[in-house]
Amino acid sequence: MTPSIPGVDGMTEEEIAAFLESLDECTPTIPDGLTNHYLKQSGIKEPDVRITRLISLAAQKFVTQIAQDARQCAQQRSEMMAREKRERGYDARDKRAVLTMEDVSAALGEYGVDVRKPPYFQGGAAEPKTEPAAKPKKRASRGKK
Repeated sequence: MTPSIPGVDGMTEEEIAAFLESLDECTPTIPDGLTNHYLKQSGIKEPDVRITRLISLAAQKFVTQIAQDARQCAQQRSEMMAREKRERGYDARDKRAVLTMEDVSAALGEYGVDVRKPPYFQGGAAEPKTEPAAKPKKRASRGKK
């Protein structure tokens, strides 16, 4: 029976050590400095480089999955719009997908992240209140006319 580390099923200590060594050479998309900043904010004083990169890779995978799911939502939406355009007689050959906040919000909703616009962004900018213009004050004359 091979020794295993609790919480890591199916991997031996040698495999885990080799994986951690490979993290030294890995350069994730999310910079180490950014990950270290958030690790320090959460209470980790001096994180190991391998742990920093492992967390960066996990965050990168999460962001990639969200982007892929949002792209699928955008493609489905564009297919629905193309169908509507064909029914109206428009040329629906444009296959570019436009990623909207609604697509990203739907993708994040699948992962339990609720995204909503703050109330002050929902209705657009309100017209500023204007006060009636004050009448200009007359200058006092100094005796000369």
